[in-house]
Amino acid sequence: MNDLASLRDKIDAIDTELVRLLNERAEVAKEIGTIKNREGLPIYSPEREDKVLRSLVQKSQGPLRPEAIRAIYCEIMSASLALEKDVAIACLGPAGSNSHQAAKSKFGSSVRYLFLSDVADVFREVRKDEADCGVVPIDDPDHGVANSTLDQLAESDLVVCAQIALQTENSDSNVAAARFFVIGKNTNPPSGNDCTMLLLRIEDKPGALVSALEPFKTLNINLSHFASRHAAKGSNDVFFFVEAAGHTRDLQMVDLFRELSKRCRAVKVLGSFPKAASSEV
Repeated sequence: MNDLASLRDKIDAIDTELVRLLNERAEVAKEIGTIKNREGLPIYSPEREDKVLRSLVQKSQGPLRPEAIRAIYCEIMSASLALEKDVAIACLGPAGSNSHQAAKSKFGSSVRYLFLSDVADVFREVRKDEADCGVVPIDDPDHGVANSTLDQLAESDLVVCAQIALQTENSDSNVAAARFFVIGKNTNPPSGNDCTMLLLRIEDKPGALVSALEPFKTLNINLSHFASRHAAKGSNDVFFFVEAAGHTRDLQMVDLFRELSKRCRAVKVLGSFPKAASSEV
């Protein structure tokens, strides 16, 4: 029992030091928040978050697993974010929904959540500055691609600034991956580990899609997810949504957009964001 008591004393001492350091970190975060508010900078910085988490995981020598480190620091960052500003995150309700769980896996428990009934409402609250960011579904294993999210992205001037991969369990106890987008008003600088969501508007005719995708092959740019929607009633055009490896700046440097503009009726960048790390619920 003496060994157990000694180890518990050691834990208590470490916890005391951890609390001191966390409060010290929080004071620095408050100063950062003051500067951001003064200079009109966005409170949430996905590229900074991604770099910090990747660095911490790389520096760790165990025994904590990478997902444990990410979960712990999600809450630390959430508490710091709440000190910088009264942060509000819009998502589909009710509390406890997959959208809410995805949002919490990204923003933690210390921010304020607005629960809304549909995707259009989430976009509206962010556009009106009633919410700092919104979380909307994009891939649902039970229902496929969230067409309402694609429609809003096509029409809105908001951008995708982060993505969330959430491991969910259905009624049959099968585990599947669902994806969510974080939307906001600000474009991200590169994180070094990015992808870019693009909307390509092309005519609905044979060969048009093959022609539109040719620059990606020629420039050796990897594509991952892919979806389509009709552009509008009475139109022969189709919107194709693709995710390309790399940040917008990387794609500009290789003249991708110039090549796409030759083959597409319109090209719209929907946002560049760090590649997602998976979370489980």
